[in-house]
Amino acid sequence: MKTALFTSNLTGEYLLDALDSLGVYPQVYTYPHGFQKTALARDFTKYRGMFPITFISSNKYADAADIRLDEDTAALCVDWTKDFFMESSVRAVFAHPSLLPLYRGYSAVTEQFLRGVAISGASFYEASERVDGGDILYSEEIKIGFGEYPEDFLKKYAAVSARFVKDFMEKGFEGFRAVPQDEREAFYLPRKRRKEGVIDFNRDAYSIYNHIRGFSRPYFGAYFMKNGQQVTVWRASTEKWQGEYGRPGGLVELTPYGAEIACGSGTIVIEEAEYEGRLFRRGEVHELYYAVD
Repeated sequence: MKTALFTSNLTGEYLLDALDSLGVYPQVYTYPHGFQKTALARDFTKYRGMFPITFISSNKYADAADIRLDEDTAALCVDWTKDFFMESSVRAVFAHPSLLPLYRGYSAVTEQFLRGVAISGASFYEASERVDGGDILYSEEIKIGFGEYPEDFLKKYAAVSARFVKDFMEKGFEGFRAVPQDEREAFYLPRKRRKEGVIDFNRDAYSIYNHIRGFSRPYFGAYFMKNGQQVTVWRASTEKWQGEYGRPGGLVELTPYGAEIACGSGTIVIEEAEYEGRLFRRGEVHELYYAVD
């Protein structure tokens, strides 16, 4: 069976890099630059000399005039529109950044970081009428280190996906044993909204650290308001795990590593933040506080 790879966004960029390192070059379908109105979108024209690529300007297979897959071609979808092949006869396999049936739906990566998940994974399932609910062909655990961020996870996820693409191209459906998901363990996630990124400094330091990680790049970023101005926090670390160190959200100390901030319990250090388009890192964070004040 032939294989067609459908991918997009930053994950797709990581995936094509990983496939190139494996020497695997499937037919790729993706969106043209500018078609997706999202910060995660990437320009894939740079891969034209490496992969056979077709650009399609549609979110539905039935409306995509540029592609008509043969009956003996399977579609592998990594970071691709989940209902793209609905009402079509194409046999499709989708990737999901969790150990299904956990964390179905939107924002699975962010949600796992918010919850402090240490062992996540990648799941590859055959499409069905239930979103993220099809039989699983393969899954693999992915560890999330305490100091890692979503970009780190997505690179690991892309590497696992690349290996699966390679195996699937060699073995097809016959090389995997499809296993039904246990619906008793399943739950769905709604799409994250920007307002959910607001940092509540009344929470404990560990929860705030995970909150900052979860919304960090490539997502829209966790943020707080200071003197009516929005400050987006991209990186932080836990300094003191518990205890009272002042009013939550108040500055405890400016250090060479960033700004130590009091939480409801413990403190965190803001190591990288953005204000009015300027990025402040570690030793520059004190300039941010002076700028906002």
